[in-house]
Amino acid sequence: MRSQDEHKHIVSAYDLELAHLRSLVVEMAALVVQQTRTAVEALTQSNQADARAVVERDPKIDAQSVAADEEVFRVIAKRQPTAIDLRLVLATARIVGDLERAGDKAKRIAKHTLKLLEADSAPLVPEQALASMHRLMEIDCELLQGAVAGLVEADLDKAIAVFEADSRLNAASEELRTALFDPAAGLSGDHFAGLLTVAHALERTGNHANNIAEQVVYVITAEDVRFRNRELLIDSLSNWRRS
Repeated sequence: MRSQDEHKHIVSAYDLELAHLRSLVVEMAALVVQQTRTAVEALTQSNQADARAVVERDPKIDAQSVAADEEVFRVIAKRQPTAIDLRLVLATARIVGDLERAGDKAKRIAKHTLKLLEADSAPLVPEQALASMHRLMEIDCELLQGAVAGLVEADLDKAIAVFEADSRLNAASEELRTALFDPAAGLSGDHFAGLLTVAHALERTGNHANNIAEQVVYVITAEDVRFRNRELLIDSLSNWRRS
């Protein structure tokens, strides 16, 4: 039979392992945000060096994803988590997957930047699309950071804030597409197709942040809300929080 001191030591070690797992997610999210910002800046400033740096850093995100997955498997095998901790561990694994895919979107933007620069089509982004592209990127970064903070702080309000920002994300995405389709932008062929791909990648990055927020809700409430209507979900969570 374990002594009280031994039990405390095991609990303390377990808490440290869960904290380490959360820290891996925070580090990964910070790099994904950096990659997203740098990729968009490289595109809007026609900066080949920064675009190449984004592509070259992408394997670091993959390595962080592998390390987090290994930590998830180790915690499950070694600790046999209780229900709430198991939700945290499983949700973390899903969050890592969304962060890795968000990182892929930044790499995709950087690769399109390099491709467009090779075609000598600078400036790459028409003036009327610059503000909307930066706005969409800033919303993406805000939502990624907020969703991950919700996990780390077990803060349902931060997850709700991500869901409530859906309208801003959609409006910014639509604004960017409208600017790219504007005949005054003078876009055509591969240049037009490349920038539309960038717009889609940025929109999807925001969607990954929403997926992360869904996992935060799962950890806190034990409800799988992945397929719930957003407006109804926000009302339901607000009521749950007040109860």
